[in-house]
Order: sequence, then C-alpha cells, then structure tokens
Amino acid sequence: MKYNTQIAISLLLIATVGLWVQPTTATCGVCGTNGIACISESEFYICFNNQPDKSTKHACPDGGTCTSLMMKCSDAANAPADCPALTCGCTVDSGMFACTSRTTFAQCNDDEVVTRGTCPTGLVCAAQRGGEICVDECLLDGKIDCDSEAIVG
Repeated sequence: MKYNTQIAISLLLIATVGLWVQPTTATCGVCGTNGIACISESEFYICFNNQPDKSTKHACPDGGTCTSLMMKCSDAANAPADCPALTCGCTVDSGMFACTSRTTFAQCNDDEVVTRGTCPTGLVCAAQRGGEICVDECLLDGKIDCDSEAIVG
C-alpha cells in the first residue's frame, strides 16, 4: 500500500510540474506569456492586455538576458535571448536599416519598421555593415546579416 501511495504522489508531482512548464516561441517585440516583449538581448517592454507599452524601455539587471521564460531576465548561460544581437528585423540596436531576409530590408526607428525595401536582383542585404544596404554576396566573406528567405505575400 505504501508503495502505491509513493507512485501516486510521484505521478501527481510530475503532472503538476508539467503544467508549469510551457513551451514558448519567442519573437522580438511580441508579448510573451510572462508579460513582457523582449526588444533586444537585454531590453524589454512591459505588456498590458497583450500589447507592449512602448512608452518605457526596461533593462534586465546585472547584464541579464531577456527571455520569454517565466524568469524574464536570465543569465545568458541558463537561457538564450529571445532577441539575439544578430537577428533579422528592426530592434532597438539595429540602427537606421536592418535586413529582414537575405534580399529584403527595413528602415527602422528603434524597433519600429518605417518602410520596407527589396535589394536589386543579384544583391543581398548587408545593412549592419554600414555603407550600401545591398551588396554583391562575394563582398561579405560568408557573413550574411539575416540568413532567412524573404516572406512572400
């Protein structure tokens, strides 16, 4: 009887922990289940009604990493950043232009997209390097700013 009780308690504990752990898919600037929207490796907006309040940027303390996990700001060794430094799209750290795919880019105002553009045929986006936004891929030494395909639609 004691053995069956221990098994039942163990199964109940496992089920309870399983309810606490929720898989999340993080997206820069989008409110997570933890009530924040990460906008860079270490900065975030607080969310109200699942909308980021962009009036105030908050920073993770002690060099923490912004995550969609329940702990919000974590040691980089414990959880990857939701908005890593080399990411596609506009973030607070991206500058005036950011690549949104291998061949598309956006003009940015912090993490807001002002306008979008497409590189001429045969050129790839290199907005983070300064100078021309679109360049011949052979000039990049294999270091692509945003290595994803353009979204059509």
